[in-house]
Amino acid sequence: MAASVTPHLLQNAITSIQLGIEDYRSNDPRRTISAVRNFYAGVLLLGKQCLLEQAPDAGPMQVLATSFQPMPDDAGGVTIVPKGFRTIDLGELRERFKQFDLDWPKGDISGLQRLRNEFEHFHSSAQDTTIRQVIASCFPLVDGFFEILDRNPAQQLGAAWETMLEEERFFTAQKASCHLTLKSLPWCAELKDVELSCPNCGSALLYQVDPNNDDPSSIEGRCRACDDIITAEGFVSLVVEAIHGGDDYLAAKDGGEPVVNDCPDCGQPTYVQNGEIDGCYFCQQRAASECARCKTPMSINDVSVNSPKFCTYCDHMMTKDD
Repeated sequence: MAASVTPHLLQNAITSIQLGIEDYRSNDPRRTISAVRNFYAGVLLLGKQCLLEQAPDAGPMQVLATSFQPMPDDAGGVTIVPKGFRTIDLGELRERFKQFDLDWPKGDISGLQRLRNEFEHFHSSAQDTTIRQVIASCFPLVDGFFEILDRNPAQQLGAAWETMLEEERFFTAQKASCHLTLKSLPWCAELKDVELSCPNCGSALLYQVDPNNDDPSSIEGRCRACDDIITAEGFVSLVVEAIHGGDDYLAAKDGGEPVVNDCPDCGQPTYVQNGEIDGCYFCQQRAASECARCKTPMSINDVSVNSPKFCTYCDHMMTKDD
């Protein structure tokens, strides 16, 4: 059973990716939804095929089912069998890759998943450049899946692969061009391995109008995909979120001190303190490391909201004395 179904799933994956690219290349707005749905489904099926080929003697549902249940084996024990016909989603696919000791390839499918969900539940305002970006971002992932399968993607996908390659080249060039406009800013080097995300359309193609500007508080930001204007405050917040948002989330989840804080000088939520970095990405100020009154060491969370020189306790006591 596995031997006959496995090639069928692979062919479905290839066909879905090809149809998605054909829909995209048609330049027909009415086929945008179909392009995103087909392409996403194809990439997901390709990942599932990687799992199936790690267990060629197992039935597809034994590998891909999302839940299982014990059943008597008529020999005094139990056997674990699939429950229902629902197969794993993207998050479960990544988890099962770990269970199968497979490395998840590079590439970002989150943007494609977000677009798919938008189209499924409500009208999306995604621009053509955003669609191009999600295809380009998935390129390394698709390439990695085919590498696991030991198959040539160009041979398998034909013209669709060449289109994906073109979009990857286009997006890489566009992203490099946008990144170049940020070169004078003090934290530009930290953006090398992260992607910014436009709050309007989700594109990573954000830039500043004046590439010579080196002052974060003077950034005139724009999105190359939707042409949305982004204020300096908003732009720097996006930068901090892209670089430190994950660490801040984990710190909060583990009950630790926040990594991202409100700055006591400018009030923006762009002050980062993580043991290596201690300062505001917006105003470039650094909070006092000890209280000017009691000389006690302070973290950013100890600084009084009324005065960056004093700890909360001393500021309260001085205010009380007044």
